[in-house]
Amino acid sequence: MKFGKPSALSGKSALATLSLAVRFQKEGGGDLITLPLSKEWVIASGASTFRGHTEFLAEEYRTQTFMLMSGKDLQVLPLTTHVPLVKVPEFLKEVDLDSLADSIFSCQKIDLKKPIVFLGLNPHAGEGGKIGKEEVEILEPIIQFLKKKGLKVEGPLSADSMFGESSRKKFGLHIACYHDQGLIPFKMWEGKRGVNLTLGLPFIRVSPDHGTAFDIAGKGLADSTSFVECLNRVVKDLQAKRSNKEKFRL
Repeated sequence: MKFGKPSALSGKSALATLSLAVRFQKEGGGDLITLPLSKEWVIASGASTFRGHTEFLAEEYRTQTFMLMSGKDLQVLPLTTHVPLVKVPEFLKEVDLDSLADSIFSCQKIDLKKPIVFLGLNPHAGEGGKIGKEEVEILEPIIQFLKKKGLKVEGPLSADSMFGESSRKKFGLHIACYHDQGLIPFKMWEGKRGVNLTLGLPFIRVSPDHGTAFDIAGKGLADSTSFVECLNRVVKDLQAKRSNKEKFRL
């Protein structure tokens, strides 16, 4: 392997390291901080079904997991993650809604005193079915389910107007239909202070909200802000455990 040059071998090594970390967690407990890896090169190493940390951990722990991008001002939960856009409606139909509700209730980073906004999939949230039927046929039933569970949910609303200052202050959580719908505005606003949390696991898993950046390897340009925030989150949990308090829940 060459420094800063990804390859099938580096992808194989990254997946092996992740698998080892999971084994240690299962054997000894504790929380998990993961760092960025290249899905492209993990797949090139032979792991053809690998889609990312969140999905890998869901399979390892046999549970439904959810990505939460967590920052100072924004909490964004994309219901689908690393899937092609054309398959998003299909994946939305497969979401375990009980697990979704439980994950939202269990996360203290989500301010449930505020309402949750559910973003529409189509432009203008479908215009009542005139620009796609997904809002009516898929999203509205999900929203009604969450409401019956006791969550205050508004939507589906047009995504293009839900990340301004007034919306950031009004809502405690933004639920996005797909990856870029939620992550682009999140990263533009939160910058390097955001982290990626995995909800639905029996422990805390957190990672920085950036990628591998092989192009700046060894140049002294890397910014550790997001990684330090990951450490802070896990340290809070450790301190709570040692003081015999209720487990800190992200």
